[in-house]
Amino acid sequence: MKIILATINARYSHTSFGLRYLKANLREYEKDAEILEYSKDAALTDIAEEIIGKKPDIVGFGCYIWNIEDILKVCEIIKNILPNTLLVLGGPEVSYENEAFLPCCDYLIEGEGELAWYHLAKSYAAGTLPANKIINEPVCDLTQIKMPYYLYSNEDIQNRLIYVEATRGCPFTCEFCLSSVSKGVREFDLDLFLTEMKTLVGRGVRQFKFVDRTFNLKLANIKKILHFFKADWHDGMVLHFEIFPDRLSAEMLEEIKNFPNGGLHLEAGVQSFYPPSLTAISRRQDEQKTLENLRFIIERTGAEIHADLVAGLPHSTYRTFEEDFNKLYAVRPHELQIGILKKLRGAPIKRHDEEFRMIYSKHPPYEIMQNKDMSYDELQSIKRTARFFDLYYNSRRFPGIEKVLPDFQAWTDFSRYIWQNYRQTHKISLRRQQEILKEYCHARNITPAF
Repeated sequence: MKIILATINARYSHTSFGLRYLKANLREYEKDAEILEYSKDAALTDIAEEIIGKKPDIVGFGCYIWNIEDILKVCEIIKNILPNTLLVLGGPEVSYENEAFLPCCDYLIEGEGELAWYHLAKSYAAGTLPANKIINEPVCDLTQIKMPYYLYSNEDIQNRLIYVEATRGCPFTCEFCLSSVSKGVREFDLDLFLTEMKTLVGRGVRQFKFVDRTFNLKLANIKKILHFFKADWHDGMVLHFEIFPDRLSAEMLEEIKNFPNGGLHLEAGVQSFYPPSLTAISRRQDEQKTLENLRFIIERTGAEIHADLVAGLPHSTYRTFEEDFNKLYAVRPHELQIGILKKLRGAPIKRHDEEFRMIYSKHPPYEIMQNKDMSYDELQSIKRTARFFDLYYNSRRFPGIEKVLPDFQAWTDFSRYIWQNYRQTHKISLRRQQEILKEYCHARNITPAF
């Protein structure tokens, strides 16, 4: 039996953590499975040709918002040429509201796929395929899951992101996030996990991207993880975690403070400070504690903060978003990502569609285009500001730019200046960026601070 596990990653530097889990847990069929990863710049006909050339019995695709449209096109080619090959779709993009995908495949696997994939392969080998095209099995018992870290190749370790996880699930219920659908947090055996991490460190891995939904859930576990890495520290090592900043205890802040400089990259999903919006999306957040903890990390530790805000939430207006931005920008995170609300398939945020007249794009990534509190023009303005903010602030190529553009109004004015004069948001060279900034400062009688 020949099994192909394939996906299209957003870029070459990414690896498919999910496909490695599937292969590692195919048990007696692992030897029959091959992982094929592609990036968004690959020609779809080339992807299909390679898969068809291997004449597989089963092809499984990992589906996400960034690749679903391309994968469906590849599936169409494969099915036309190899009609007897079993096509299986899985991943977050096809786990909910998935009826539209059924004509494109033979089976859909909803949710976690390790056990479902093994059972499907076993039934194929026995000639007893399930009658139901949608397969949904209970969440996996993590004590029964084989960790996949040995499947990272030397090329992966040298050139690509290495994803790891110590837990699955999220204790919070933010309605725009699919993690709110599955309840509770499950933990891998921490000693076994750290044994796997030791092997990766020995193989030369220096950057670990934890996909756990929150870093600071259980203090004892986090201390154990941080102490483990500190004891075997190497230059250039970086650990990336997601955090809920208002839930960082004083002890946790000290652990962060005592960690090697540059060794922690912490992603703080702030999303909003506006109480009506937080209530609408079932999120609790202490604004003062959030800002205090972020300021402590930025000013008194060697960790880097990547903070997130989301535009287009229920109740949020252009003005409240501006206020949220200014509060977060004032603490000077190393990166501040401005996101646009997305309506992910299955996410509870859809309950607000009628009341708030939420209008989303019907195409991935399903971003909101307007609602009753924020117009299309306002959201377009925020999107452009986000793009130029990435170029000039998040890139860190213009130190001191916060003195030139001290708040959201200034950034919006700068973004409007670029758009009105150049009608361009992408493919602007660094030299041209510098020239545009100088032109803007001259036009606004601003003295550059860099």
